[in-house]
Amino acid sequence: MSTAVTPPAVTAWPVTIVVPVYGDLPTLLECVDSVIEHVDLERNSLLLVNDVGPDADEIERALLSRIDGAPGVRYERNPRNLGFVGNCNRAALELDTTDNDILLLNSDAMATPGFLEEMSSVLHASDTHGVVCARSNNATIVSMPHYLRVPKTPRTIERTAAVHAVLAPELPRYSISPVAHGFCFLVRRELIRSYGLFDEIFAPGYGEENDFCLRVNAHGYLSLIANRALAFHAGSKSFEGEKRMALRSAHEKIVVSRYPFYTDAVQQYLWRDIDPVDHFADAMVPGDDVPTVFLDIDRLEGKVLPESAVRFLELARERAGASARFTVSVPDAVAAATATRFRGLTVVPHSQFRSLHDVGIAIGTDASSAEQLLRMNRSALRWVYVNDDPSYLRRWDRRDPRGEDRTAVLDLIAAADVIVGTSEQANADLTHYLDATPVVTHAEWTVTGLDAPEHVLEGLLGDWARRPVDTARLRERWFRVARPSAKGTGTTPLEPRLTRIARRAQSIAPGPTAAARRALGAARRRLGR
Repeated sequence: MSTAVTPPAVTAWPVTIVVPVYGDLPTLLECVDSVIEHVDLERNSLLLVNDVGPDADEIERALLSRIDGAPGVRYERNPRNLGFVGNCNRAALELDTTDNDILLLNSDAMATPGFLEEMSSVLHASDTHGVVCARSNNATIVSMPHYLRVPKTPRTIERTAAVHAVLAPELPRYSISPVAHGFCFLVRRELIRSYGLFDEIFAPGYGEENDFCLRVNAHGYLSLIANRALAFHAGSKSFEGEKRMALRSAHEKIVVSRYPFYTDAVQQYLWRDIDPVDHFADAMVPGDDVPTVFLDIDRLEGKVLPESAVRFLELARERAGASARFTVSVPDAVAAATATRFRGLTVVPHSQFRSLHDVGIAIGTDASSAEQLLRMNRSALRWVYVNDDPSYLRRWDRRDPRGEDRTAVLDLIAAADVIVGTSEQANADLTHYLDATPVVTHAEWTVTGLDAPEHVLEGLLGDWARRPVDTARLRERWFRVARPSAKGTGTTPLEPRLTRIARRAQSIAPGPTAAARRALGAARRRLGR
């Protein structure tokens, strides 16, 4: 893989960079220094607007000293505190009288070489492009890596820079998303002329950029993520603690009331539209040498784990620790018993499984389900398919009349990197009843026999779990499988539907109350989970 992205050399469309100023002088000065260093301020301009916070005079003195003699830099001070929304509006609508596009850059952001040129080129790649944001270390859906193999691992500047350097050339130049993150927010000047900027109802801040993106989208303009532009972000310090959460919650309700499709749109982007290289970035460029593996045990008959699943779990427990991190996903009904039986392993019920792994091992205990297929697609960069007992194919009373089981098995096989057969009869059943032979030729190897689990885990704990990934095949698998679930609404995948149900239950009973848990559990059972 290439490790560098060459940005356009010149910004063809001049930009005014607006930095709203309130507090936190050290990060503000870092932001200003980074813009002066990495932006051509002979062609573009930097507008600093002091919103008269508690340390306004000290900040003013420091800023004026720092920008003294710098070309293309202008400083203004508001007559009174306007809040973030009012400050941005005054800067874009009153203070900047040029025809320049406007980049709203948080004072806790840091520019990098070529970021503005790349963002501007993406903005003007089509007349329908309205808003563009950059990738970052701390910016919700545009964070890189977004999903983490090890939850709560810090996305440091160094980590994000390393992942971005490797994967930016592998990603599409830009992604179309429902909204753009506000920390680094480039807007066409003509949109501001036609539709204004931020709605003052969102003062002092939070939610205003989402409202703007959705408002201009109603007129046909898109929000985009410039995947090859990078800007770092320290994170909000203007609003902290309970005030921050209260503002975010109140303003999100306004956005959702105006745009009822908003939550669904974000879920759809993260579920289906995001490029899988982006989704699996943390596994594509791992930050440590310990592979993460999850074992997914699908539907059970009589709440009894199959022999092969038991063997995999026993081996995983023996090997867990410094050599690998194992997570087990099982049907909700057996989660507690499995956790008790296999102490030392992380056991998660299907309804709560949300994680990313280097490898997933799909153990189909009867007929593999569409839900297992979706879990594998979302959670595993590489797949192992365990063909435990496809004898259901010979029994009409056990087959799904819709053919969902057959489709799921074929898709699991087609995407697998390793095929595991616990017996010759199992492989014969698949070959005979599913005509599976043509679609397993890509597999790294085929393992058969009672000692198959040992061979598989030995391979995973060797170098196989870190072998290069065929990105073309990964994309083909991702977009084929990430189609609407047969048990969803017909247009909405199962997982986003469960997430929406969870949010609705949460809004009815704030906090994870027993009533909300019961409502969510009932909904999941109705959906076949």
